[in-house]
Parts: sequence; C-alpha cells; structure tokens
Amino acid sequence: MNVRQIENSQSFVLAVEFQEGGNLSPHWQYASQMFRCASLSGKNLAVMVAHGNRGDNGIYADAFCRELRENGAHIVGDYLYADAPTCNLNRSTSYRSNTLENWICAISPNL
Repeated sequence: MNVRQIENSQSFVLAVEFQEGGNLSPHWQYASQMFRCASLSGKNLAVMVAHGNRGDNGIYADAFCRELRENGAHIVGDYLYADAPTCNLNRSTSYRSNTLENWICAISPNL
C-alpha cells in the first residue's frame, strides 16, 4: 500500500493489530505512516481491532482513530473488537462469523 493507492480509494476496512502496551504491530506501524501522509478527506473507514480482550477499554483504538479523523477520515460505525466477548475464540465459529456478518451489514451502507 502506498499514499497514492490510499488517496485513490474511497473506503477502507482496517483490521488494526495492537501489541502489548498499545503499540501497533510492525506491519501496522508502516501502514499507519502511509495513512498519516495521505489525505483522508472524504474517506470512509471501518475499523476492526485485534487486541486482547479490550482490557484497555479501547484507548489505543480511540487514539489511532482520532489521528485518522484529524487527517479527514470519517470512521463508519462502531469498532469491532476481534477478541471481545461477543467474538471470543471459546465460542462457536458460527457465532463469531455471525458477529462479523452483523458488523459488516451495519457498516456497509456507509462505505
């Protein structure tokens, strides 16, 4: 992904991964630099967060999305937390995919 590709697209679904302490994973550190350099004005973004069990109360995802908003992005809908209780790995696969399908249905009209 590069700045030109980001600027030539209208909508994104981001699956953002945070590590312990709220640091972005190495591949997202690079991608976040591209999103910081690109103009996001008028772009719609949906955000899925892969980070533990939300023990951080979403502060890292909120800070990340705040930066995107400051660069002009419109965050569509609520974040989907991939490891939240409604999407827990101890639950059945059909329940997890139903949660993902519901999220996609909720955000897709706005992408």
